[in-house]
Amino acid sequence: TATRVMLDRTNPRHVRVGGLTYLGGVALASRDPAFGGFSSLDVAPAVTCNRFTLLSDGGTIVQFKPSDNLRTRADWARSFRSLRALGMTQVVLQWTADGEAAYYPSQRLRTGPMPPLDTLVDLAEAAGMRVLVGLSHDPMYWSRIAGEPDQVARYLGELRSRSLRVARELVPRLAHRRAFEGWYLSEEIDDLNWRDPARHAMVSAHLKALTSELRTLDARARIAISGFANAGTDRVVLQAFWEDLLTEAPELGIVMFQDGVGVGKLSLEELPGVLAAVKRAVDGRQRELRVIVEVFRQTAGAPIDTRPFAAEPASIERLRQQIAIGRAFSADLLAFTVPDYMSPGDTAAKARLFEQYRRACVESDCIVP
Repeated sequence: TATRVMLDRTNPRHVRVGGLTYLGGVALASRDPAFGGFSSLDVAPAVTCNRFTLLSDGGTIVQFKPSDNLRTRADWARSFRSLRALGMTQVVLQWTADGEAAYYPSQRLRTGPMPPLDTLVDLAEAAGMRVLVGLSHDPMYWSRIAGEPDQVARYLGELRSRSLRVARELVPRLAHRRAFEGWYLSEEIDDLNWRDPARHAMVSAHLKALTSELRTLDARARIAISGFANAGTDRVVLQAFWEDLLTEAPELGIVMFQDGVGVGKLSLEELPGVLAAVKRAVDGRQRELRVIVEVFRQTAGAPIDTRPFAAEPASIERLRQQIAIGRAFSADLLAFTVPDYMSPGDTAAKARLFEQYRRACVESDCIVP
């Protein structure tokens, strides 16, 4: 609901404050659980029916997996109701193609019986959410970028071609959708693999070429990428790295930086300094920073042991500290990931974190006690 607010309730004619004239105001209220997380407001002109767009600081990453090709629309709708109950208004699809498998009806790649992309965008649109759509993901990315420079250069060219093929197939499905915010590039950028000047130039050229071509496919779509840093990283070097990268790839508009707490790459004590360095770089190049909050605790896999990666939901106490730090640097926080670690219909631990977060950060202000 919207209620008109006067500058002075005792004197409706009082509209001047110094040299300023009060033109009017409204108090907005809603029973929608996401409403308290909105951080900005955009008002479209009269020719578009005076539409209001509210932007929130709550969102989640979604990683498609083969079983998602078997999920019904009703199942996805339940997931979206859970997201809304947590105040989520953003979804980032980490990829829509994983190796040779596509999660949308593709003419080039292998598609499952019920590819989920269209359903997910439909539900996001109905819920007033915005969606960043990931392109092509290669499960061998980390081992391939460790190769010799000439091999890595060829590999980045292959990655670029794959992502552009996916984007060309997706543009007709997405460009007209209200929920579609833009593209997410699935290759993550860390502070170690690209620090050598030659490799840095290589990945910069790759991102410049990829983002420039994506801009020709859809001039309005935003383009995002994620990055992370390791413990002990030099913050001056980290800032310079991202400054150079963003200078070389001017179409890259959003940096989604992982807090690294869940996998133990960064401690809560190290995190503010790292985010401050990235924030300076992003602000200096007039781009946007979104912080990814890891809502899990790794229990197996490198560097802990040689077993496959495994993790469990984080404690709400640690999560609140991460959120407090993230909010100091970004109005937009993204969970990695709500479906995997904060789900009411899953294990007891996941259901417990869902409910704890809802009470602490939706019904309350999430402030660390």
